[in-house]
Amino acid sequence: MVNVIREKEPKTGTLRKPELFALAIGQVIGAGVITLIVPAIKMTGYSAWLAYFFAIIMGFIMIMPTVFISSVVRMGGGNYSMLCGMAGPNVAGMFSFMYLTQSLCMSLFGTAAAAYLGDIIPVLGSPVAKIIVGGALLTFFYVVNLMGVNIMAKVQKLMTWLLIAALVLFAIVGCFKIKLPVFDFSDPNFLINGWGMTFRNGQISGGFMGAMLLFVYSTQGYYMTIAYGRDSENARRDIPVVLLLAVPTLIVLYVGVAIAGVGVLTVSEYGNSSTLVFAAKKIFSPALFYAFIIGGPIMALLSTLNSSYAYNSITIGQSCDDGWLPSSFGKRNKKGARVYILTFMYVLGMIPILFGLSITVITNMTQLFMSCFAILNFIAYIRMPKLYPDAWKKSRFHLPNGVYYAICLLSLAGFLVVLWKSCLSMKPSLAVVNVIAIVVLGAIGLVRGKTGDINIRTSLWAETGENNGE
Repeated sequence: MVNVIREKEPKTGTLRKPELFALAIGQVIGAGVITLIVPAIKMTGYSAWLAYFFAIIMGFIMIMPTVFISSVVRMGGGNYSMLCGMAGPNVAGMFSFMYLTQSLCMSLFGTAAAAYLGDIIPVLGSPVAKIIVGGALLTFFYVVNLMGVNIMAKVQKLMTWLLIAALVLFAIVGCFKIKLPVFDFSDPNFLINGWGMTFRNGQISGGFMGAMLLFVYSTQGYYMTIAYGRDSENARRDIPVVLLLAVPTLIVLYVGVAIAGVGVLTVSEYGNSSTLVFAAKKIFSPALFYAFIIGGPIMALLSTLNSSYAYNSITIGQSCDDGWLPSSFGKRNKKGARVYILTFMYVLGMIPILFGLSITVITNMTQLFMSCFAILNFIAYIRMPKLYPDAWKKSRFHLPNGVYYAICLLSLAGFLVVLWKSCLSMKPSLAVVNVIAIVVLGAIGLVRGKTGDINIRTSLWAETGENNGE
């Protein structure tokens, strides 16, 4: 049986725009920008920087409905809260179980950081050393998040500003050292595989569009900032602004880094490498090189690892509070951290590291799962104007309903394209296993809603008081 309880809005939190911006940028800048630029260069040539620009725009369109939603309601548990309050109990139950798969992405950041350290410190390059380093990093941020959201946010803010400084330095110095015609559209190396996609053995292997869809993975993570609604000082005002500020920030950082990476080395000079290590050596002096590696790639990966622990524990924790998952699983410690959920994420994240799964495999799995979640989100998006008509009209980002619905359809179309791309970027057997896993978990959620004692607390709070439980 499912009971719906309209939870009253709690007191305001402590997170303001600087902390929220740091969390947003730290969440989105991670394994993607650091590990995907060189593979994309090999897919499309000098045009990789342009592919990144279009990927950022596509990524923003895909998460744009979240901007409008976050200006209307304050969310206590991120996407889960949105689905409970707008899409209904059945959809929320499906999401509760399907979302457990996101814990696998924790391994991506530890694995990528270990790979970078292995490239610059030979003694850390062995498979065993990479497992130890990746596991150690996963462990460190597990402990940080056990200390509560305020400590996590302070660590995140420091890492994010160091990260931005390092990437800006790479982009500026690299652009001054460009030696290749990266802006010459007529150069044969600008578009080595055409504007579309090329395939090898039935899987996407190249092309401008192929590179763009590869990049999209790293352009959407900032939407997860909606999970900090309960902890924000003024969520309905600050969170949508932070989401919008993330877009020009990504254009400057991502496109700038891509231009520098494309302009200083040819495809052949990158050889078998998939990292920016060789480009950084070309751009910087030895001292600055090591400073960049620590402040840029390593900090990017670690900041995303840190904020992913926080975001995922908030989202899963809300479903525990409501009864989809055992309430004991969502137990908090004295600092307010979800101990067992963080431990579950830590253990699940360690598994791919211990088995040595590649960054590419983990990335494609994550994209597939996220695209399936987007189909559920769409149901909530299109119901928002009818559920919160007064708050929607008073929103500073209000649009005519027809325009808003068109944006929602564009968002869904983008995610369906990424879902198709993800399936074509991994072995068919692996794609089938992942699709079956997500379908089975969704089915468990539906069954749980009919057989369990579920008390949904719709932690969505509009300034007008609609559906607030007051």
